[in-house]
Amino acid sequence: MLGLLTCRRWRRNAALPLLSLALALPVSASPFPIGMPLAQDSGAGGQAAQSPPSPGTPQADAERLLELTLGDVLRIALKNNLTLQIEAISTEVSEYDALGSWGSFDPFFSFTGSYDSSDSQGTGSLSGGSVIENDSLGYDTSLNVPFTTGGTLDLTLSHSNNETNNAFAAFDVSTTDVFTLAVTQPLLKGAWSRYATTNQRLAELDYESQTQRQRQIRQQVLRDTSIAYWDLVNTIEELKVREVSVDLGEQQLQQDEKRLEVGVGTEVDVLQSETNVAQQEELRLLAEFNVRTAEDNLRRLVSPAVEGELDEFLDAWDWPIRPLTQLPPDISNMLPDWRRSLNRALANRPELAQRRLAIDVAEIGLLNAHTEWLPTLDFSASVTGVGFDSDPAEAFETAASFEFPRESTSLTFSMPILRRSGKNRVRAARANVRSSRLNYESNELDILAEVRAAVRQMSYSGESVAAAVKSRTLAERQLKAEEARQSVGSSTTFQVLQFQEDLATALSTEVAARSAYAKAQVNLDFAEGALDVEGEPTTAIPRSPADDKEEQEEQK
Repeated sequence: MLGLLTCRRWRRNAALPLLSLALALPVSASPFPIGMPLAQDSGAGGQAAQSPPSPGTPQADAERLLELTLGDVLRIALKNNLTLQIEAISTEVSEYDALGSWGSFDPFFSFTGSYDSSDSQGTGSLSGGSVIENDSLGYDTSLNVPFTTGGTLDLTLSHSNNETNNAFAAFDVSTTDVFTLAVTQPLLKGAWSRYATTNQRLAELDYESQTQRQRQIRQQVLRDTSIAYWDLVNTIEELKVREVSVDLGEQQLQQDEKRLEVGVGTEVDVLQSETNVAQQEELRLLAEFNVRTAEDNLRRLVSPAVEGELDEFLDAWDWPIRPLTQLPPDISNMLPDWRRSLNRALANRPELAQRRLAIDVAEIGLLNAHTEWLPTLDFSASVTGVGFDSDPAEAFETAASFEFPRESTSLTFSMPILRRSGKNRVRAARANVRSSRLNYESNELDILAEVRAAVRQMSYSGESVAAAVKSRTLAERQLKAEEARQSVGSSTTFQVLQFQEDLATALSTEVAARSAYAKAQVNLDFAEGALDVEGEPTTAIPRSPADDKEEQEEQK
């Protein structure tokens, strides 16, 4: 019941729909672009909107068919993938945190107003009266300006206006202004910009690290989407193979039935053919199931969040996908240079960039530990001007001009006797730097092994395709020869069916080999960190021999 209520609430509050599986891409065999409702207002004529075609009709199926190239799918994934959107928001947060960290050096203003009134009894002839009345109205204001060197500048103004009936007071109404200018600057511990701006530099490094992490997630999304696309192409090609196997089996069954009718065949041959057709149909159904699974796997990677009617969103998940980028027909036999791929990986992989930033963070920690280990030696200087007069303007002018200045300068020194905390903090920071560098070197070795494995997989996949093509060619020739033998009575139905199964296996193997080659190219691009080097997703389409020949000439 709780799930049903949640689903109904989701339907009410959600807002869009259609899988946005195609940004603005046109739907196959449809006059309407994706994202546009199937039922449209006619516009200026004011006629009623036409009803959409009934579900299940050829027109409806055509309008709901999504024809997508690999490049289209990658662009859709970069726009809609929720994991990538989450990382983009995290990057935005890190950027604002880095910008906001410099607010520590913003000037700080403060103001305090006060009023005080008192009546006191005179206790003698020098008290100034039998009842002394005092009223005071004043304020204190200050401006604190932090420096990136670790010091501060303080400007303070204290203003007090007093009214009294004391006979000994200089004025019945008087104003006192005190203006102070003070500067403090650490000279050893906590001194200078490299220490004072530590938090800001750490925030900027965190932002850069998050930017690299977003790029890492972006490449993972591109890789996973490319793999899912090639898996879908593979399952569709496998379904075609199984449909051909069913057709061959039915043709053989018809031939055996005719042979039985004319008395040259046996009932056993017919039973074998019927069994074969049933088995091939079972394999075809499994292949069709795999196609639907592969479509959903791809939809999951490119589907946006629900923003409209839930029914429309769910209907879009039933639209079949037709890949337009096919498996590579030509396979390159040239083995990629793994050293060149490694150099690209060392320059482009976001994981290594994050490790380098982690080393920078550790080195900043070591620098701070050294600085905090030093003794405290702070320099302070201040000058104060005091103004007193019955006229507030005169009192302020006297204080601001420092006509009667009071100056002070000081050096404050302090240091722990043993300094054990500081020494061990420095040792810990050094160990952290060594750990960060070792992590970087470990990551380099991981990437080296990953690149070599990707290059090795490319080589193996290319050779596998060549072997599968040869095997399929031989299986076709064997089947034709066996069918010719059966036509003259030199072979049995069982042998023909066996060769048909061999051909189907060879076709499936070739499809799987070509798909593995395409995915190996994707994995190699991912290992090199090259899926989005130019800021745009590469299509991860396998290289052709012409591409390799051109690259080889450029290297020469």
